[in-house]
Amino acid sequence: MAPFKEQIEQLGRIVFGPTLEVELDGDLRGAQRTLHGITLDVEQLSVGAREQLAVICRLGCAAIVSPGGGGAPVVIDDALGWSDPSRLQSMGAAIAAASRDCQVIVLTCTPGRYAHVGNAEVVRLPM
Repeated sequence: MAPFKEQIEQLGRIVFGPTLEVELDGDLRGAQRTLHGITLDVEQLSVGAREQLAVICRLGCAAIVSPGGGGAPVVIDDALGWSDPSRLQSMGAAIAAASRDCQVIVLTCTPGRYAHVGNAEVVRLPM
């Protein structure tokens, strides 16, 4: 559990800041988030924060099973609809950081939401 928690916190600090801590339950799901010394159950977080944490958890899992960029894929299907512009920017940075250790595939009809991912390769599908 410790490596997974560490990976989530490492990626999550890109989004939430350096004081982020997470607690996982017995099923390895995010149970609590501590930020600036305030601990809340995940259910108490805003929809956007829960969605961001869920994406970070998926990225963290893939990074652990694919150390060194071996290619464990994460498919993100039009997520982050509840994120404000500043969180979209930091989530883009977290996705870019995770992509060094795993393959991240984002499917979206709103590509601007992922404009901050960095050196992402964009593939537009024909209509």
